[in-house]
Parts: sequence; C-alpha cells; structure tokens
Amino acid sequence: ENPDEVPPGCMPRSIDVVVRNDNVEKARAGDRMVFTGSLIVIPDAAALMGNASKIGGSPDQAQQRRGSAAGRSGNASAAGEGIGGLKALGSRQLTYKLAFLANSVHLAHFQSQADQISTMLQGGSTMEEEEEGETQFTEEELQDIGLMRSDPNLYNNLVKSMAPKVFGHADIKRAILLMLFGGMHKESKEGVKLRGDINVCVVGDPACAKSQFLKYVASFMPRTIYTSGKASSAAGLTASVVKDVETGEFCIEAGALMLADNGICCIDEFDKMDQKDQVAIHEAMEQQTISISKAGIQATLNARTSILAAANPAGGRYDRSKGLKYNVALPPAILSRFDLIHVMIDEP
Repeated sequence: ENPDEVPPGCMPRSIDVVVRNDNVEKARAGDRMVFTGSLIVIPDAAALMGNASKIGGSPDQAQQRRGSAAGRSGNASAAGEGIGGLKALGSRQLTYKLAFLANSVHLAHFQSQADQISTMLQGGSTMEEEEEGETQFTEEELQDIGLMRSDPNLYNNLVKSMAPKVFGHADIKRAILLMLFGGMHKESKEGVKLRGDINVCVVGDPACAKSQFLKYVASFMPRTIYTSGKASSAAGLTASVVKDVETGEFCIEAGALMLADNGICCIDEFDKMDQKDQVAIHEAMEQQTISISKAGIQATLNARTSILAAANPAGGRYDRSKGLKYNVALPPAILSRFDLIHVMIDEP
C-alpha cells in the first residue's frame, strides 16, 4: 500500500503477488506497478511448518517419545512398530491466506487508475508503448515544449519553479535542478567508470526549510526514497540478508539506496547518523555499487542514485568565523563525495 494513500493513524498493508512467465522480469525493486488479475486463496505453508515445530515437535523428539513408550510397555519390538496414534504427531491445522494472481504488469506512470482506464479507452497509448514505459504527448504539450525550447530565459524559469513554497535560495534551487537532470556517465579507455550522478548536501541552521527541499523532490520524482538519518541503519540504507519464511533460504532484501536506483535518495538529519552507518554508504556514493558478503551470499548490486542530504551545524548554529569542516560534524571521506555543498544561514 502506498504510504501517501494510507489513512491517518493506520499502517501500510501488504499482500503477496504471484507473477508468472513473461511478467516476472517486468517489475523491479522500487518501481510502482499496476497489477491486473484476481484474488486467490493459497495454503499458508509457513504457518503450517510453524505449528508443526511448536505442537508436534521435531522428528528427533517424536523418536524419543516412541522409544520411551516402548520401554514402558516392556515390549522390545514395540519400537519398530511405528506410531500407534496421532497424539505423538500433534494436531496440525491447515490455514489459508489471500494472494493476488497477476495476469498483466505495467508501470503506474504516477497517475490514478481512473486516468489510466480513460486513457486506454480513448486509445491514447498502445500496448507496445506501455510495455516500454513511454508516454504519449498531446499536441498542446508538444507546442508547450517547443515554446520552452525557444525561450532564452528557460534556465531561470526552471529555477524559479523549483520548490515554490520556499522563498529565495536560488543557488540551492539551481543545485537541485542540476541534480535532477544529472550528468553523463563516462567510461575511460582503460575501463574506469566515472559516475554522472550529482550528490548535493545542504548545511544550515534549524528552521531554514532544508527539509522542504527534500520533501519537494520526494513528492514528484519517480523512484525517490525519503529517509531520516537518525532512524536509518547501515542495512536499511544498503541491503540486508534475511531468511525466507517459507523456503528457509537466505535472500537479499533491498535497502533505500537499492530502491532508489536510477533515482534520488533524500536523507534528512544526515549529521545524526552513526559513524558505522555513514561508512556503509561510502561505496554507494562513489562507485555506485553495494557489495555484500554475508551468509554464503556474495553479490555486487547497483545503486546508481543521487543523494540529497540535509545536515545541521555541529554547534547548532553556523559559525561564520570558522570554515566548513569545523562547522559540520562529518568526516572528510563523506564530504569529499558531495559534489555541491550549500550553506543556509538564518539571518534577518
């Protein structure tokens, strides 16, 4: 369930979606998809296995019970006769759960379902365009794009349209605009890859609308994750290895930087993060990969994301008599990975 659509005071709910055949590779972690299908009822294997371990016990415990029963009866051959009743197994109750069997999978395009249905009924987009994730522009939109292209003041107009609720701070709006457009990924002749994503850090006094910039970017940009530094851990930002409930095998659970692949990760209260959690994002900020070697799993995952961070000065207020490295309680390894660092000072 989308966090933006959850009623006040409620927790987001989730349901398992079963995808088969060609639809398996269409959805990636972090995408907002629209699934078309039907509700189905499947046996809850995880609950059945849990009840068996709690009530019936393990096979070794059942063997011990059979051996003790044979000893009490005094019959040596009773141990090989098997189980005389179902009490030794324990009562097992088969439970069911709801799942969703998806027949069609496509991108949500960040519009409501009513708009999507009306667009499909009007024939505004074909199936090939939906599969490729392309959108069809109308004639009016194409004319507006042509006028914008010929406007000599286009760059300044785009800067003014960034976060209109925040007055001033044109330099920070330019930095966020450049971060949204991004740069070019380059690769040298020797095979060295240079990232094209731009990392921006905003340092300033309290109540200077730093979080408003982050909320604005997270409100309309696709594949954008908003998180707080104090409530984030190293595994929550990168990736963690968890044990699957049904199969019992270890699998990788994506973190914030993986979910924001080819997008933007907004981290508020960046200076409140623990030192060990900041070290975890060093590789993701520069090499744009996440390496995992846990529980027999060795993998290198992509984290091609731009980071927009907001931090407070070390003493609560920014001291102009000192340099930036003395005002920010961040290690040099983190500061060197930010391409643009802007300072916001609360003054009349």
